[in-house]
Amino acid sequence: MKKFTFRLQKVLALREAREKLRLGEFGREQQKLQDEQARLELFQTEREMQIRDTRSVREQPFSAWSQGISTRYMQRIGRVVDFQQTRVQTQEQALEQARHRYTEARRDTRILEMLREKKVDEWTRENLLDEAKVLDEVGSRNSQPEETCQ
Repeated sequence: MKKFTFRLQKVLALREAREKLRLGEFGREQQKLQDEQARLELFQTEREMQIRDTRSVREQPFSAWSQGISTRYMQRIGRVVDFQQTRVQTQEQALEQARHRYTEARRDTRILEMLREKKVDEWTRENLLDEAKVLDEVGSRNSQPEETCQ
């Protein structure tokens, strides 16, 4: 029985390697997005804490200079939060692009895998037919009456 060989095996291996690379890129982009979201959450928490502190300070007598400092800090933290939200949105777009590249690579690989499976099925079917022919020949030879030599 002959061994199965898929003539596009090298192409399949290249596509599998490309798919694995794209999956790694997708994972890294997901990690970056999580990091950016964590930073955004940190800045938003800082802003909320500053708002609470400002409210508590307003209830007590305070000087004009502390109000000015608080206002400038709130403006800065507001800009930082806006900037970080932009970074999160940019990273979400990068993640979506990486997801698209991965799904494209996966689809290309899957097409060749399905072709390989089809070829394996055809090869198996041909081998079974060849075996059946051989068995039929052997069976027909054994069922024929032997000639006697005199």
